Amino acid sequence: MTIVDDVRGSDSFVVPSLTTGERVRMLEEWATGVEPYDVSALVTVIRHGHMVPGTRVAARCAGEVLTYGDLFGGGDLSGGRGNGAGARSSSALPTPAAVAALLAEFVTASRVGLGRFGDRGLLLSADALAVAVADRRNIAADRRPRRVDPAMRPADVRLLALPWGDPQNTVDLLAAWSSGASVVVPTEAQRRDPTALAGLIDTYGVTQMVAEAGLPIRFVEDGVDRLPTVARWDLVGTSGGSMLPEAVRCLSPDAVATVAFHAPAYLGAVSRGPLAPTAWTRPVPGAKVLLLDEGLLVAPGVVGDVHVGGRALGAEFALGRDRDSFVDDPYDPRARLFRTGHRGWWTSEGRLIIES
Repeated sequence: MTIVDDVRGSDSFVVPSLTTGERVRMLEEWATGVEPYDVSALVTVIRHGHMVPGTRVAARCAGEVLTYGDLFGGGDLSGGRGNGAGARSSSALPTPAAVAALLAEFVTASRVGLGRFGDRGLLLSADALAVAVADRRNIAADRRPRRVDPAMRPADVRLLALPWGDPQNTVDLLAAWSSGASVVVPTEAQRRDPTALAGLIDTYGVTQMVAEAGLPIRFVEDGVDRLPTVARWDLVGTSGGSMLPEAVRCLSPDAVATVAFHAPAYLGAVSRGPLAPTAWTRPVPGAKVLLLDEGLLVAPGVVGDVHVGGRALGAEFALGRDRDSFVDDPYDPRARLFRTGHRGWWTSEGRLIIES
């Protein structure tokens, strides 16, 4: 297979054709994440939340506390919306009622297979949500062992610092509640203020951060010294950048961290990899990434248009003109792809580099 690293971005370069063997290898080994093997039905995921002690804190939001008993004990905290198929949060900002309304929608999805998630009025199959939640649960469990007695069951406290309207929050909330974790949901003002976020991390002993990739750098620039309780950074962005790994090491020397690529039409991460200046990633279980030029696969080292597909792809996530970005999968007549608008290329080892 010919690698052409020195021709990326060259408009005059003619995309070389791939042999049948090369095309099969790229489609089967590189472009598609392994088939998910431990996806629980959404009704089972909901049941896990019911098994958590009712006195445990499920969410801290806007200065208020919701316990597992509040959320899973049968009370109606969704402002009278109940658990019907039309239930949806009315608040564009994180509030206790909005958090509870999301749970009502999860319950609906587990019962009837569909639900509306978040303020964008999204419709998504329960199977797709379950796949995304399974991926988040696996990633959350992959943390460096902490130097404590396992019998002490150290607190699992997660801070969601993505914008409240980001569909990823629906995945992370359900993944956290099905694992018995406590979630800190900052107000919009807190989310935009690194010093305020650092205060939340220190006050509640946050162990896992879900945030945009630039946040650790903003912490350092604002004079935040250490965030020693954070054992895991789950960052979202198209590029790690040379400053990001060092910022994370300074803030949380013993933490592990990944950076994930998201697309507007895909629930959860599409691909994920370690923090590094190269920002290479691989498709997550259930996801597909094709790099195409005029509908054909490009060779390794050649820049192509990033298209995503897979089990958590949903047209409902695309707004406005994005809806026109869905195309037929040229290599699978049963599937559709979403053209993300990003550009990227494969390395010779099958690692995906996404351009910002």
